[in-house]
Amino acid sequence: MGKVQVYQEPNRETRVQIQESVRGKDVFIIQTVSKDVNTTIMELLIMVYACKTSCAKSIIGVIPYFPYSKQCKMRKRGSIVSKLLASMMCKAGLTHLITMDLHQKEIQGFFNIPVDNLRASPFLLQYIQEEIPDYRNAVIVAKSPASAKRAQSFAERLRLGIAVIHGEAQDAESDMVDGRHSPPTAKNVAAIHPSLEIPMLIPKEKPPITVVGDVGGRIAIIVVVVTNTIPHEIQKLQCPKIKTVDISMILSEAIRRIHNGESMSYLFRNIGLDD
Repeated sequence: MGKVQVYQEPNRETRVQIQESVRGKDVFIIQTVSKDVNTTIMELLIMVYACKTSCAKSIIGVIPYFPYSKQCKMRKRGSIVSKLLASMMCKAGLTHLITMDLHQKEIQGFFNIPVDNLRASPFLLQYIQEEIPDYRNAVIVAKSPASAKRAQSFAERLRLGIAVIHGEAQDAESDMVDGRHSPPTAKNVAAIHPSLEIPMLIPKEKPPITVVGDVGGRIAIIVVVVTNTIPHEIQKLQCPKIKTVDISMILSEAIRRIHNGESMSYLFRNIGLDD
């Protein structure tokens, strides 16, 4: 473990001071994403750049949950923020990235450095097989058609059935909303021009999907299983149904193999193509 001091100035600027020599060394920077995501990113970028200017041999970022990974597609007049963040990390001096379960595997192409996108599915499958005694009578449910492939990958390895929830996605999450639909819906007509006559298209309303909390007098959600890629100790105190699957083992093994120059293929065994 290296010695580094990270603190914020009174004006909320982040300051990083490395308190030992890193010249010619392999530096692994482990950064978890806190609730203040932007401060976390700045801490990482400044620390990476500080190691670069201190002549570190290599700088490997270990980010269990990659922030802004859901903003990986262009929507309306937005931007691909994950591409911006990848460019900033590479420009700061990062030479390798270790992360887990990117929102889209194609995000690896945003980097011009090696990226190891590890998977947590083997740990989740092991938890299901060991901690849920009657899991063979269960059904794997995909929350949307877009996640059906990943659900099918779980179902095939557990030899279970699969169900897909089909509902209307929100505008912010829909990949089909890109601002090119014409003519506009009724709520957008007046914004174009008050006197412009355009056929009114009334959007079809669909009932929202709700989560049933009680079925036949029994609570439907018994346990929520998550990994510890992000801190959630406070949430566990608030809800005893949250169970944590530890994935530190695979991260530590990845660090060891990269440091020793060993192959990483062992960490991707028993991984489906759709994981």
